[in-house]
Amino acid sequence: MSDPVPPPFVTVTVQTIPADTVMAAVGDPTRRRILVALADGKPRRCTDLKSVSGKRFDATLKHVVALRNAGLIVGQDDPTDKRRQIYTLSPALKVGDTPMGRMLDFGYGLLRL
Repeated sequence: MSDPVPPPFVTVTVQTIPADTVMAAVGDPTRRRILVALADGKPRRCTDLKSVSGKRFDATLKHVVALRNAGLIVGQDDPTDKRRQIYTLSPALKVGDTPMGRMLDFGYGLLRL
């Protein structure tokens, strides 16, 4: 009888967004509103986020780009219109329901939604 073979060792890399980057991004109320809107898990275009932010399209796009550059949201081509992007929360962020309400978990801090 042969010795059992141990399972393969798998290395998993977890991306943590630097705290200074997160605090700078969520320090702006417009960016917080965009994060709250995306926390429901539905992908949205910048035109959809415009109504949430309360800003013009160009101002909303500036905030979306800042969140994307910070690594808090990700963009991908819109399957219905390849000229546009749809945005979702970064996989590094977790949204959870707690007895105190919905929370956005950055890995080292929580933001109550």
